[in-house]
Amino acid sequence: MGSKASGKMNKVLQVPLVRIIVAVVFVGVGLVVAQTALNILRAAFSITDTRWANLLAFVLVAPATYFAYVLYVRLIEKRSPTELSGAKALSEFGVGAAVGFALFALVIALLWLLGYYHVTAVNTDGLAVIGALAGALASALAQELIFRAVIYRITEEWLGTGWALAISAILFGLIHLTNSGATIVSALAVALQAGILLGAAYALTHRLWLALGLHMAWDFANDGIFGVGVAGQSGQSLRGLLQANLSGPALFTGGALGVEASLIALAVTLLAGSLLLWMAYNRGKFVSRAKHTELTRKSLDL
Repeated sequence: MGSKASGKMNKVLQVPLVRIIVAVVFVGVGLVVAQTALNILRAAFSITDTRWANLLAFVLVAPATYFAYVLYVRLIEKRSPTELSGAKALSEFGVGAAVGFALFALVIALLWLLGYYHVTAVNTDGLAVIGALAGALASALAQELIFRAVIYRITEEWLGTGWALAISAILFGLIHLTNSGATIVSALAVALQAGILLGAAYALTHRLWLALGLHMAWDFANDGIFGVGVAGQSGQSLRGLLQANLSGPALFTGGALGVEASLIALAVTLLAGSLLLWMAYNRGKFVSRAKHTELTRKSLDL
């Protein structure tokens, strides 16, 4: 009787939607535990400086979410997490970081040429830059684990590459509606920009590192280097290398929503994402729906 119940449970856990929900819960619990610990430590030691808070967040959030995902894969999917393989981790992360930074720098360069980007001060506080880097990496890792390692990967196995790309991008855009001042337009911009670019990066390698490097570097360049994060648009002082502001048509600058809502950023990232998708397709990395539908049926018939 117990083995039948166990068998039924295993079948249920092989259903793609169930796996997605369970995996998100695992990573979500890890994130909540880390965030709770962060809040307790900040209150206990009166840590109000965002530089130190970001460093502490990295120390807590990164391992908590990483190992929560590994635990899910080993307990539920009963396999080794090859998408977190360390063989090419440094090289792929490095390439992703370089490309992500270059893409954001290109957007800033175009805005500067148009006369919309203006540097107002240079911050010589090195700890601020390190803190911004740590915060960007912690945030990027948690998001990439959920949206690429979980939602994209399992959806691709279930429905194929096209649907995985579309669904993960849409959900990635929708989650950004929780940002202050976010709108449907800004969420759509994030879906088309980051959702497609990062999904394409995962499609190309079927490992997390390239997408993680892209995501981290874009966010770090935004706040930690060029000083044009959303906080800067609301008049708050950004603790990065540069302090800057954008002035000009919201269509190009992104207005109060920041660079990510600008037409220039959309064009640059869509071009880069399209190139990565073309590379993935030509290398035979696209997954067909029919192949994995058959595999899913066989697993459910066990």
